[in-house]
Amino acid sequence: MSPPDPTDLDPETEARAGPRAQGRPPFGQAVGFLLSQLGFETSRRFGDLMSEVGLEPRHFAVLRAIEAMEGSAQNTVSDRLRVPASSMVAIIDHLEQLRVVERRLHPTDRRSRTLHLTPHGKEVLDRAVDLAMGLESTLNAGLSVDQRRELIEMLSRVADNLGLTAGLHPANARDGEAPP
Repeated sequence: MSPPDPTDLDPETEARAGPRAQGRPPFGQAVGFLLSQLGFETSRRFGDLMSEVGLEPRHFAVLRAIEAMEGSAQNTVSDRLRVPASSMVAIIDHLEQLRVVERRLHPTDRRSRTLHLTPHGKEVLDRAVDLAMGLESTLNAGLSVDQRRELIEMLSRVADNLGLTAGLHPANARDGEAPP
């Protein structure tokens, strides 16, 4: 049996709340509040995990994209993630300083550079993925495969309601605009 929810009001307190409270979800049980609470805590924990391997969450996203698009031009990766070019330059500069990414001359466009993970970068990314998967396991503890799939489907509908693009974090929007 789970402990009582400290945000639930007892029936006497709810009765005193009067007609203004009628039709409202119980205190602390609004979908938006719960998603905000979960998002904040998940983000905090993810950030802590990434710091264990010397990365920030945005670095993890860029490294995953570089791994998936190995040898692509920097602007191609930037466009895919919807990271403004000026921000991407700073991120890649930092990742080069960490020796996890290297820029190489583009084979056909001398104005462009391609992005590659270094051997050290592959090790760091493998460790970061392991840590992220550990958090994923914690988040899904007690859920069956079908329940996890259903949860993802429901949350995807909520994301659609907000106009979010699957697979892209809204913090990466260009020039303060929401992704299309």
